[in-house]
Amino acid sequence: MNLSGKVAVITGAGSGIGQALAIALAKKGMKLVLAGFNLSRLESTEKMILEHGAECLCVRADVSKLEDVQNISDKAIERFGRVHLLGNVAGVGPFGTVAETSIEEWRWVLSVNLWGPICGVHVILPHMENQGEGYILSVASESGLYGMGFIGAYNVSKFGVIGLMQSLERDLRASRSAVKTSVFCPGAVKTNILDYTRDQPQEMIGKHCESGSLKEFKTKVEQVVAEGMAPKEAARIIIDGIEQDQFWIFSHSYVAETALRQAEAMVKNNSLIDL
Repeated sequence: MNLSGKVAVITGAGSGIGQALAIALAKKGMKLVLAGFNLSRLESTEKMILEHGAECLCVRADVSKLEDVQNISDKAIERFGRVHLLGNVAGVGPFGTVAETSIEEWRWVLSVNLWGPICGVHVILPHMENQGEGYILSVASESGLYGMGFIGAYNVSKFGVIGLMQSLERDLRASRSAVKTSVFCPGAVKTNILDYTRDQPQEMIGKHCESGSLKEFKTKVEQVVAEGMAPKEAARIIIDGIEQDQFWIFSHSYVAETALRQAEAMVKNNSLIDL
């Protein structure tokens, strides 16, 4: 896909991978529509984009709400006329065992991580089909390929994103659509995803009994994320994948290798591998 002069809608653009991707796309000559829950964070991204001379529009949105996603699309088309690239990046990632995750937490995580991309595809895909071109990227996770313990809701949401994108890709190829897709499955990237309570509705914050195993896992994940790949590098990998029309995009080689080990174990002895 030739990105220069095209229009991109990026959700979760106020920080992390979403922010880095928006800035990298601006450097490629794209016009940006920044969508996210916190307007001040979007405006911080906008400031950096404007420094590169790119056109930009901020739209505050809760991506779990169809009407908000529709508003993103409406504002984008009103300002720029078209949407060529949709980046479903917004995500949250709370800790907690399956047994201790409240129904309210399940609903919140799935509403953002899975229903956000579903709403994005539902709203923007028809526009792309009508204009005869487009690209849809969704950010999943290595957790969507081999579920880890202590983050059950996050795992389920990311498995769902991968299923959504595989189904969408097969549908589009069967209909010989001009719209292309990619799913990004990152390992550790240095973002603030662990600071998930900053935008979490108070009534949906769960109370977990932090056992020794959960505390150990949290400490390990916090360290891995702190030492993870820079979002700027993740954005570069995503753009390379889009330009090369790759469906699967991985941040680290170990992600695909671990998924392969799990698949081999499933076939050989019907077991889960140690992670």
